[in-house]
Amino acid sequence: MRKRVALIGLCIITALFITANIYPQTTPKPAPSGTAGDNTPISKNTFIQIAQRVTPAVVNVWNLGEGGIFGGQKKQSGGTGFIIDAKKGTLLTNHHVVAGAKALAITLNDKRIFKAKLIGSDPIYDVAVVEIVNPPADLKQVTLGNSDKVLPGEWVIAIGQPLFMDYTVTHGIVCSLGRETRLGKAQMSTIEYTGSYIMIDAVINPGNSGGPLFNANGEVIGINTIKLYAGYGYSIPINRALETKDKIIKDGRVIRAYTGLLGSDIDDYLAMEFNTTVDDMVKDLGLKGPKGIFIRGATEGSPAAAESVGFVESDVLIEFDGKKVENLRDFRAIIEKLKPDQEVKLKYIRKGEEKSVTVKLAELGGGKKPDPKNQPAGEDEEE
Repeated sequence: MRKRVALIGLCIITALFITANIYPQTTPKPAPSGTAGDNTPISKNTFIQIAQRVTPAVVNVWNLGEGGIFGGQKKQSGGTGFIIDAKKGTLLTNHHVVAGAKALAITLNDKRIFKAKLIGSDPIYDVAVVEIVNPPADLKQVTLGNSDKVLPGEWVIAIGQPLFMDYTVTHGIVCSLGRETRLGKAQMSTIEYTGSYIMIDAVINPGNSGGPLFNANGEVIGINTIKLYAGYGYSIPINRALETKDKIIKDGRVIRAYTGLLGSDIDDYLAMEFNTTVDDMVKDLGLKGPKGIFIRGATEGSPAAAESVGFVESDVLIEFDGKKVENLRDFRAIIEKLKPDQEVKLKYIRKGEEKSVTVKLAELGGGKKPDPKNQPAGEDEEE
């Protein structure tokens, strides 16, 4: 009897073992830390810890007028910057923070003040590279992140000196990516180049310009640059800023080729402007589909405005330098790799007929090397 009971028990255990392996439990595994589905709350001390760690590498940038930097000279305007190379004293800020400066000064968060010099700046992407003259040995630098990995909804922290107050810390989230805007100057309103920004709801104000945008790991993912309505702001992706920085250090400015074309993608916004539909516009323009750039004209004095080129509104650009162009993104990716004075062929459609023309590219103005006369010399001073 006992043997029979033991045998039955063994059979039950064996059956349960086999069943468990054939039909495993389906309880979902927890999401890995830091991925979608991770609902672990951020520690209330996270922002405090990040701010304490990174603030020593955040500086105030003073844009000074005529006269000495110290000696009673008034601080006329300024913004924020952050040190990316402590050994060389190199920092990044916005072009509009340092534009027109006769002299520059840097204030560290411990109130020490140093002379600085402009290495170069770029008004298109609004990036400037500044270097502290005779930097102290105890400078701190930020940790740089990767803006290509930024996602909407992630936490961000902005640190700077808005309205010329002491350092402030604000936080929010990434609202969207790839937001575009153009400068108002005619030569810089062409289709070739436009800023692409990280949109945030962390509060920024005048004085925050040029300051760092950090992620929840304390890494810089952007440079704060524009305050928008309703509390939103724009930040330059750090990857774009670093590419611009490398070009500035190499040539003193960013050298860009341009045609001067003005135009738009063929989409619902364009169709709405002409009170029609995309399908009808495609038929009227003699296209096979909504691909190409609808040409509106060209800026005065630009290569594309020359009489020998002869573009008119409603021409549609379909190929540039031997490469197909389906939209503005394609066009910009091509021209960024070209140089001024280079001759390129443009193919376009005019009322259903394919045509081509050769254009000699020119250099887009605005990016200038700093004037040596305006650079400070001598030992650094403190105040």
